[in-house]
Amino acid sequence: MGTLLLNKQSEIPLYIQIFQHYYQAIAEGDLLCGDKLPSIRQLAHQLRTARITVVMAYEKLTTGGYIKSRPGIGYEVIFTRQIKPVARPLLPTEGPEPLRVSPAERPADVWREAGTEYYCLLGVPDPHAFPWSSWRRWNNSSSVLKEQLITRYHSPCGLLSLRKELARYLHFSRGINTPAENIIITNGIQEGLSLLGQLFILHRQHACQQKCHIVTESPCYSGAWHLFNYYGAQITAVAVDNQGLRVDDLPEMPVQLCYVTAAHQYPMGSTLSLERREVLLQWAQRAGSYIIEDDYDAVFNYADNPLPALKAMDSQDRVIYMGTFSKSLGPGARLGYLICPDALLSAVQNLKALSNNGSLWLLQQFLAELMQKQLFYAHISKLTCEYEARQRLLAQGLAAIFPDSEIWGTSAGLHLTLLMPHSHSVVAQFRQRCLQAGVRFDTMAELANGSETAWKAAFSRSALFFGFGALNISQLKTVLNVMRKTWAEMRHAAV
Repeated sequence: MGTLLLNKQSEIPLYIQIFQHYYQAIAEGDLLCGDKLPSIRQLAHQLRTARITVVMAYEKLTTGGYIKSRPGIGYEVIFTRQIKPVARPLLPTEGPEPLRVSPAERPADVWREAGTEYYCLLGVPDPHAFPWSSWRRWNNSSSVLKEQLITRYHSPCGLLSLRKELARYLHFSRGINTPAENIIITNGIQEGLSLLGQLFILHRQHACQQKCHIVTESPCYSGAWHLFNYYGAQITAVAVDNQGLRVDDLPEMPVQLCYVTAAHQYPMGSTLSLERREVLLQWAQRAGSYIIEDDYDAVFNYADNPLPALKAMDSQDRVIYMGTFSKSLGPGARLGYLICPDALLSAVQNLKALSNNGSLWLLQQFLAELMQKQLFYAHISKLTCEYEARQRLLAQGLAAIFPDSEIWGTSAGLHLTLLMPHSHSVVAQFRQRCLQAGVRFDTMAELANGSETAWKAAFSRSALFFGFGALNISQLKTVLNVMRKTWAEMRHAAV
């Protein structure tokens, strides 16, 4: 054990330096069970520090279970769990190589490293979106309920208090009538997709020796597309247009699942029309399919008469509804939910229990009380007003810069799609010049995952995507000014 020397110029408090010295000595076996430590007075004199400093260090060691004060004896080491490395290595033995696992594709549009530029990233809310003042008040208050929640197992479906509030919220906001018992809390949309993928794709392959046939949109959210592919599904991608999924192109054959983002299509931004919703539900009955309705971005709606959710029109219990609080609270909250048809409820519940036995109770109870006190609704209303102002500014600015282009996605959500009648090489050059000027946005090339093939076959225009949730009004004005100047320079150079 080395000599204990205090560095009084360090930012580390002196009592922590003492604690770390003795903790390391005990952990490495330099001090063994029964060894004595200097008395408080002796060590304080030796280190030329106040006695309270040594007292605090010894109390921290005592609380951690490393030392104990014995009357008339002093402080001695009681830690006895030292683990020493094995003296001799195991001899190599012949045998087969372990299974080599191929990694799944990681969606580039799910997470990206932050840069210094203004990034119009899709799916990201305002950095100040989380209701911190409400959280601090709730989190700082003690209650018997919190003590019970932290020390007990709970239903893998989630806290009933939150599921009841969700049922009420979905009735008013999305027109969905569902009992709370059919709602399952998940760790975001992605866990919900994973649960359904395991049940439909992996279970079908095991039980029926057949591939699960899934219909998706083209282009499709990468988190769903890569997961379905990795699990081994047979996928048919159907192109979207400015009214959503082109239902006339749906395959007339047995299909097990159809994945759609009806409220605000990811990434194109279009909303599935009422007529197409009716056709899709009728097709699901003919094909024997369930529909996964990922209600992406639906919480922020700017239309005068927003359409009800597809689930609200589902009289045959064919729609599996998926929602999330990633946009209203933040993606880091990892709170999502499923509404399961009765025929699937037990299977999803049991698989959720086997996966992780439930999601974090703390945020669930906080959100339940936030909704019960109507604070969540005021929070959403405030965010909607802020986002609508940003969307209006961005849409008007894009229309002024690119008058020959078309804008999709103005009725809901946190991003707009610009369709330009220019070649992909021109768009790539424009994007690179904007990036050099400190503004970043994505095109179909950056979001490509393989699902976009059908869309490219149907449309010749170039797609540019602009998320505005994480950028304030001032930042969006800078983005528009950079694009306006860059586009004018490119047009002038082309003349």
